[in-house]
Amino acid sequence: MTEKMLRFMNMPEEYSSEDSRFLVVPIPYEGRVTWMRGSSGGPSAILRASYNLEYYDEQFKAEPFLDGIRTLPYIAPGKVGEESAVRFIEQKVSGLNLRGKFPVFLGGDHSVTIGVVRALEKTYSDFGFLVLDAHSDLRESWNGSRFNHACTTRRVMEKHPCLIVGLRSQDSDEAELLNGNVRAIRKYEFSKRLLKKQLDWLPARIYVSVDVDVFDPSFMRGTGTPEPGGFFWDEVIDIFKEVFRKDVIASDIVEFAPVGSLPDRNAEAFSMAKLAHKMFAMKSTIGKFEGKKF
Repeated sequence: MTEKMLRFMNMPEEYSSEDSRFLVVPIPYEGRVTWMRGSSGGPSAILRASYNLEYYDEQFKAEPFLDGIRTLPYIAPGKVGEESAVRFIEQKVSGLNLRGKFPVFLGGDHSVTIGVVRALEKTYSDFGFLVLDAHSDLRESWNGSRFNHACTTRRVMEKHPCLIVGLRSQDSDEAELLNGNVRAIRKYEFSKRLLKKQLDWLPARIYVSVDVDVFDPSFMRGTGTPEPGGFFWDEVIDIFKEVFRKDVIASDIVEFAPVGSLPDRNAEAFSMAKLAHKMFAMKSTIGKFEGKKF
């Protein structure tokens, strides 16, 4: 099976037309890593695992496929530096018609988010940035690049208010930036009350980024920089129940590296496929996303 043949949930053409309201956009880019490699294989692993998803979401009583789920061609910058990759991704995403759509982008490392956000700035004049991440990603530069995965939120905060949820690792320079245009809810201080308060601080319209290292490594081993003490599945879904009350314009799932034993890889890839499907379900219910049924 080639990458070009992979479609999210192996969606039939009938429910995967250009009129589809939900989009899946694979971006298998991996730049210079901090520790372990493998995130370039994330999109294909998630797409393959999605073939085993049920169309019906039991928790939210939703069938997102009725609004159409279309998988777009891979955006593949190739073996280039992060800055070139960000420009390439920005150009390709800018060429997509995303008005009236809800896309989920599948990385790749976290630097892909910079290009996606910059592209969305051409469609949406004002939006906030919410990121679930074990790390603040507020470095000015890392491994010789201002566009490295460790600099993602630093680049985004230059134009957008940012909220980091699940933070539990950063250096002192990054910690000093946590005021003004970027705020954080550290994992050890997390509460729904605090989440609601900080969500009210963000604009009504937001972009949501999920770095899979926000999960505890006992649940998610397949990532380049695992960090103990993370969230588990139900906690993240509960967070999303609040997040999707806002106008979520797009989302991404990044830094998933399908490595390790086959059972672990399959379970983790399936979980991330299900997370994308949960986003579609919540957008069509909690988010009041009104689509035209096929």
